[in-house]
Amino acid sequence: MPQNILLKIEPMTAESFAPFGEVWQAAKKPDDHRIMEKTGFSCDGQTTVSVIWQPCADPCFHELERHFGVTQSFIQLAGGRAVVCAAPPSATDDPTDVPAPESVRAFLIDPAIGYSFRRGTWHSLNRFALDGDGATFVIINSDPNPTQMINYETSTLSIFTDLDNCQPQTAVHPTAFNTRFTVDVPT
Repeated sequence: MPQNILLKIEPMTAESFAPFGEVWQAAKKPDDHRIMEKTGFSCDGQTTVSVIWQPCADPCFHELERHFGVTQSFIQLAGGRAVVCAAPPSATDDPTDVPAPESVRAFLIDPAIGYSFRRGTWHSLNRFALDGDGATFVIINSDPNPTQMINYETSTLSIFTDLDNCQPQTAVHPTAFNTRFTVDVPT
């Protein structure tokens, strides 16, 4: 039976999220003029913009992914509270360099801000909607989208040259993680 790591939810702030990426918000809000602040978004391919519907679902997972060619970014459009999980980036030239399961953290997404992951930051495949039917997000991505996944339950590594358009190369990680994650949703 896999070990289960319970992830406590913490607010997503510029400070708490800094090891994983950046939050997008207006830092200055003067009364008399408009300010446009650049984000750190970058990609190696063609920028793509899509809309994701994330229904409410069991907040358990066993996979993380990371992207090499994009600072994948999200903006919540609608829905209630939602959580995303992340672990620090690791060496992109070593597919076996994956984060320790204990390094995964859960962030409560502030629907008034956007956020982007640093290249190579590991994160949950889903955002976990906590309220209502679910939540809608804009995702700003890259085509092609080189991606790596780790399944912590089976220790399977998957490497995609383009997440949406190829079959992955797979291997088994030398560590038998046998781990699942559960977001600790307050009742």
